[in-house]
Amino acid sequence: MTEHITLKRTIPFDKLGELLKKIEFRGLYNKDGEKIKPYKKAVFSIATVYPAESLTSSPTIKIGSKKEFLFSPQPTVYSNQTEIIKIVDDFLSKNKLRVNKLKNAVEYDWQGRGVYNMLPPIIEKHTYQLNNGFIDLDQLIKSFENLYVKDAKGNLHHVLDRHLKDYFIDEVSSIKHMDIFHSNAPLINYGIRHNHKQDFYIICDGSHRIDYSIEYLGQPITVILVEPKSRPLIPYYAFPMPFWPTIRLSSKLSEKMYPRLERDKVHLFNDFLKKTLHYDWTNAGLNVGKLRSNVDIN
Repeated sequence: MTEHITLKRTIPFDKLGELLKKIEFRGLYNKDGEKIKPYKKAVFSIATVYPAESLTSSPTIKIGSKKEFLFSPQPTVYSNQTEIIKIVDDFLSKNKLRVNKLKNAVEYDWQGRGVYNMLPPIIEKHTYQLNNGFIDLDQLIKSFENLYVKDAKGNLHHVLDRHLKDYFIDEVSSIKHMDIFHSNAPLINYGIRHNHKQDFYIICDGSHRIDYSIEYLGQPITVILVEPKSRPLIPYYAFPMPFWPTIRLSSKLSEKMYPRLERDKVHLFNDFLKKTLHYDWTNAGLNVGKLRSNVDIN
């Protein structure tokens, strides 16, 4: 099948960084209704993710001489996605490239499917204040100062307010008083003895590539580390979860076969707002995969 794939170009790391800075949130705005760019003032560098050393440990990201545990918002791996990565990796190997050794981005044309980009997985560094092991939501909300979401009528709501008033879910119905956070947000605990700031290295893009490398190849993988330059990165759209254990399914559609499948990502925001913090790659000109959901964003 690799004969149907053609390498179009390589995007150097510096150029890739410029493109990543153009990524926009799907539903986060400034006071003028302009979309926010999560990486506008971020710093990019190359790091390496290593396989876990044992069943009871976790994959780690090595930054300089230190290693940190890797977290993931996505606890499910789909074998049809892994198979696509294997096919692309087989193709890249014929061009003296490998999925787990990319330091630039590549653009390829898959006949009958389209033109895609593959880049190293992206890992974001986030620092959250823990209070008895719970993420301090009162501190976390301060990261959203001067940031807004829109309701179905186009009204802007200041995220910093946390409890939004008269939020329209359609042109008629509105919620008079709505906590912006997911209902499970106050329940997630990382250890009750922890009362400090904690760094979390969270997979933003590329969980399947990482899984393919450390599980199927048994090798480390090169990643892009995104760190804040001055102010912290805007909080990620889902809570950091351990990389293992994971759930393996044949595809996203196969989830319907398991109505009691209860382990899934926990979004930061509630069900009406959970997609607002997802990234829109369109403005960056990078086609890294189709969104699995067509949920509308106001």
